[in-house]
Amino acid sequence: MHIRPMKVIGRFTAILMLIPLWLLTACGEESPVSGPDAAMANVAAVPTDPPHKIKVSEEELARYSPEMKQIYDRGVLRVAIYSQDRIPFFYVDDGGGLTGSDVELATDMAAQFGVGVEFIRTAQSFDQVVDQVASGQADIAVSKLSATLSRAKKTLFSQPYLTLRQGLLVNRLQIARLGQSDAPLLETIKNAPIQIGVVAGTSYVRFASELFPAAELKSFQNTQTMLDAVLSGDITAIFYDELQLKDMVESQPTHSIELQLMILNDQIDPISVAVPPNHVQMLNWINLYLETNPAKIAKLLIKYDITGD
Repeated sequence: MHIRPMKVIGRFTAILMLIPLWLLTACGEESPVSGPDAAMANVAAVPTDPPHKIKVSEEELARYSPEMKQIYDRGVLRVAIYSQDRIPFFYVDDGGGLTGSDVELATDMAAQFGVGVEFIRTAQSFDQVVDQVASGQADIAVSKLSATLSRAKKTLFSQPYLTLRQGLLVNRLQIARLGQSDAPLLETIKNAPIQIGVVAGTSYVRFASELFPAAELKSFQNTQTMLDAVLSGDITAIFYDELQLKDMVESQPTHSIELQLMILNDQIDPISVAVPPNHVQMLNWINLYLETNPAKIAKLLIKYDITGD
């Protein structure tokens, strides 16, 4: 079988051999760069074989939908991913290579489609990732992307391949200053005029405005500055998905007594693949891929210690 290289567009270009997911045994097992928002490093690897896509007959190709034929003719599947690292979904490892569960997932999608993969990491927010797909700059987005009603107005979303829960990481001292109440803590927080931190350009900006109407939302450009703000008491709580919040708690063992993690079991965050509007055939293909590869996807999530509902 002939193979095509993987390219990364953004602040660096990487050329890696495209192979099926089950052969990627080393990917993601090196220690990642420190911090969830570590800068990407320069990387260049040389393929051992010349790039070739899987051969398709002209008769079969004539039956492809326009968007599917365009991907095949180009020879690569263009995948949008957020520019900042989100361990363990996508990040640059110590060797300078792009890795993570979403990277492996998208790479295998391209392999089963029969083309190479090109990662586009120029979006400065998750909302910009959606915009890149909506405008046709990318064929799909596999970027720990929340499927929301507002985003679905401009892109199509696959069925979720992971469902996370929303949560709060609160400063215990700031919560204590709200005073005693007979109401559950979450209800107290919902009705209190407190400051809640969110990452700008994420779905959690809208989620927070709907769930905490009395709160003042404070946007941050990255998770580290937001974590510093809740530890210092500049904000009362952080609102994000359960995986990000757990990582924050684990990164601050000496401050664990100051923080309280609250998982909101009835508030879900479906993580899906984004597809350009009107590319219904591509959406059907992605959904069929997800439906026919449940064991592979489950194994991939376990490999990266990702748990959800």
